[in-house]
Amino acid sequence: MLPDITTRADIEFLLGKFYEQAFTDKVIGYIFTDVTHLDLETHLPVIVNFWEDLLLTSHNYSGNPVKVHQQIDKLTTLNTEHFATWLMLWQQTIDTYFAGDKAAEAKQRAANIAKIMMVKIEMSR
Repeated sequence: MLPDITTRADIEFLLGKFYEQAFTDKVIGYIFTDVTHLDLETHLPVIVNFWEDLLLTSHNYSGNPVKVHQQIDKLTTLNTEHFATWLMLWQQTIDTYFAGDKAAEAKQRAANIAKIMMVKIEMSR
């Protein structure tokens, strides 16, 4: 039986595995590698804080992910396929390594985030 997401270390592991796939994905990989030149060493602690706040209520995150993605959209147009791919990879990564209430919550929150992010990006164009 797979463990649930219960600690910051679990979230760090999950995000590490997720980004391994995302960086090489044919649909969204270029956004991380060629468009944003994402430095995981810098980015990972921030995004771990974000997910830790959402799932474990840690209150470590301060930032505006919508604004960040709106800025990315100015560099390369983000579309529903990008967010669908991101969501699919996220859900697959969770299903590979975790199961339980927090894992299910992480998938549901990601689905909501993808929808909201796309709407807010489209509104800002």
